[in-house]
Amino acid sequence: MVYRGKPSGGCNTCRARKVKCDETRPVCLRCTKARRTCAGYRDQLSLWFKDESDATVQKVKALEKSGSDDSAPPPTAVAAIRQAAAQVYRLQHLTFSIPVFNFALDHIFQATCLFLKSYSWLNVSCLVEQSQMHVLSIGEKAMMTGIASVGLANLANLHNSRPFRISSRSEYTTALQLTNAALRDPVAVKEDTTLTAVACLSLYEIICCDKESSLLSWYEHARGIAALLELRGEEQLHRGTGLQMFQVLRNEVLIGCLQKRTRMPPTLIRTPHRPNSTAQSYCADRLVEIAAGLCDLQFQMSEGAVTDSARILTLAMKLESDLEDFSKELSAELPYLISLRTKSQISQEEAVNAVSHYNGYYHVYPSMWACNTWNNYRYIRILVNSLILAQLQQVTFHPERSPVTPGIKSLCRHVRALLRQLATDICCAVPYKFGLAQEAERQTLDPLVAKAGTGFTLLLPLYLASLVDGVSSPVHAWAMRCLGIIGHKMGIQTAVSLMTVLEREQGWTGWIDLLDGEWDK
Repeated sequence: MVYRGKPSGGCNTCRARKVKCDETRPVCLRCTKARRTCAGYRDQLSLWFKDESDATVQKVKALEKSGSDDSAPPPTAVAAIRQAAAQVYRLQHLTFSIPVFNFALDHIFQATCLFLKSYSWLNVSCLVEQSQMHVLSIGEKAMMTGIASVGLANLANLHNSRPFRISSRSEYTTALQLTNAALRDPVAVKEDTTLTAVACLSLYEIICCDKESSLLSWYEHARGIAALLELRGEEQLHRGTGLQMFQVLRNEVLIGCLQKRTRMPPTLIRTPHRPNSTAQSYCADRLVEIAAGLCDLQFQMSEGAVTDSARILTLAMKLESDLEDFSKELSAELPYLISLRTKSQISQEEAVNAVSHYNGYYHVYPSMWACNTWNNYRYIRILVNSLILAQLQQVTFHPERSPVTPGIKSLCRHVRALLRQLATDICCAVPYKFGLAQEAERQTLDPLVAKAGTGFTLLLPLYLASLVDGVSSPVHAWAMRCLGIIGHKMGIQTAVSLMTVLEREQGWTGWIDLLDGEWDK
């Protein structure tokens, strides 16, 4: 493998015309502005290095024929480097002799790097690295193609690039075929790589979300994740990667159940055991246990098994009591700090319309996992209390069923205050998620491009926080700005779709505001 020096990076059209190319990918702007067809770019790797393997083999054979016993066979590094160069986009932590910036010219490589950086909470870097030690299995092929499809979809949205969008759809289609093949394999179906592939298919639909069918496809993938988690059984919980994937993807299954008003699969509800659990595992299991009760109540209501407002209110109040107790446990296990910006810091940030605080306040958490757990608790408690508020509204506007007592009025105001506090806490957690907490000097939002994974976990909390008071409220306006960042700066199209829905939502608490004056008479 002979080094040939640095070649021109210009597109074929500009090189033929002997003019300077701006080297914009996938087509250069100079050709676009001149309305010329950009012929694309050369493979930089093949230009930097010339493969002289055949010539080397011929020389060795000639030496062998001359009877030279001292000559050694040609090294196998040539073949190894050639193979690594073809698959380097799959690696995250590879130490390689060829300069890495050459591989960045490969859009698949860019997409894979973006995924591994942005969605680190899936903890799949080790799976990617392990897959390079041998010939790829069907599950590994599905995983790698799925990862590429997600990264390309992100890039397509970020750059509004039709070529990237076409490539992402192609990779997604291939990943779907490979995943189906892996699911039919009795061994591959239980592997972490196959589960990762299904998770990538789900993420792809959230990132694209160009039509209503995308959400339906996401839900079907979430059901697939649930089935795989059930099939994998207890064994997955005894491995570090398996346990983390279980806890992360179980939350996605929960969201699907809440959205479709279905019951949580019983095998995914683990009874929390404090003596044998970490704080992270205990809190996650306890919260899912309570949330499963909400799923069950929603299912009974949708099926008509529970219709009486008083009965629904009783069951919802029990869930609220459980969540109140859980919040105390969460505060003890995963405490966080509430910080206040100084006036000088706020004035500087307001000049660039930053989101590094909400009304001067922001939270600092011990870890990203702790922040996610707190936000999961908040959105679940918002859902429970919105259900309580809906039943209280029924009682209030139909006094013939039961009188509106001072206790009912007090409960309405208490629930309203709690909902607003939960919504505010979600807003105060965003700076930490965006990586802006405790860094007032950082005013640029460019680093957020690599935080698409954090944006994904903020979609539902911000959406529900906006619904508390609806349009024209401070939380709604601020949450809309954050969703705009997630949609346009992180490339997650679902955020843009949610903004469209939220533009006309009036909120849940307005009717209490209207009755406040009358109740005080």
